[in-house]
Amino acid sequence: MDILTELGIGIAIGMLAGTTGTHGGARGRMTLLAAVIAIVAGLLLDGPLGAVLALLGAVGACLVISDLVFGASRREGSRGGALGLIVALAALIVIAVALLAPVGVIVFVLAIAWLGIARQRRAQRKHAGLRVLR
Repeated sequence: MDILTELGIGIAIGMLAGTTGTHGGARGRMTLLAAVIAIVAGLLLDGPLGAVLALLGAVGACLVISDLVFGASRREGSRGGALGLIVALAALIVIAVALLAPVGVIVFVLAIAWLGIARQRRAQRKHAGLRVLR
């Protein structure tokens, strides 16, 4: 199998685990669950290298997506569950791309990385603005 296929499958596993939108200790447990599932899937697909790639994709995607879903559910209340459905459908698209055109997984890797970096910068700006008000 292609290395991008395992990475894409790991990303999809992490996205699905991240749809729970947990925060704190529960987020760590969901990330650990995604990591274990990704390791097993990677081992079944392509041995140890596949396991490592799937692990990296799953952990990264789970951390970013769970933060995204948690923030949306905090702002929107019970209506934040729609984002979980959208993310689950996007995970199916990631799996389809990983199996049919593995080169397209690069787009998803870049999108997850950009989303994580953008959310981190926005959070730092928000806290810096709050410090000025003191």
